[in-house]
Amino acid sequence: MRIIILSLLLLSSVYANHVSWYGDFDKAHQEALKQNKKLMVLLIKKDCPKCKQTLKTAFLNQTYIENINKNYISVIVTKNQKASYPIEMLYTFTYPSLFFLDNKELFICEPIRGGITPDKLNIHLKSCK
Repeated sequence: MRIIILSLLLLSSVYANHVSWYGDFDKAHQEALKQNKKLMVLLIKKDCPKCKQTLKTAFLNQTYIENINKNYISVIVTKNQKASYPIEMLYTFTYPSLFFLDNKELFICEPIRGGITPDKLNIHLKSCK
């Protein structure tokens, strides 16, 4: 987990346009309540090549990043991490998976499961309101 977060931080310092991630769901939820924003939750697992690829391609230097940072509190959750997150996400068997919730932790649209590409994410952001 720490390696992924450190890699993400290193990559994000190289790129100017990146998602601002929280590493703790509860803190992200509190911030979403405070700012009246929605939550975007990326569920990944350790040693997952598809997860690493998603972080590099879908969440760095894309035109929709500003929209994400403006409208969502983004949190990255690693499978089996000790911090809590909504129980429905525990039933996920496909990684990475991206969930969109309101600040009351209710799902606002279908999640994206598996390969999260920039095109798929951009379309989903436009339709998920």
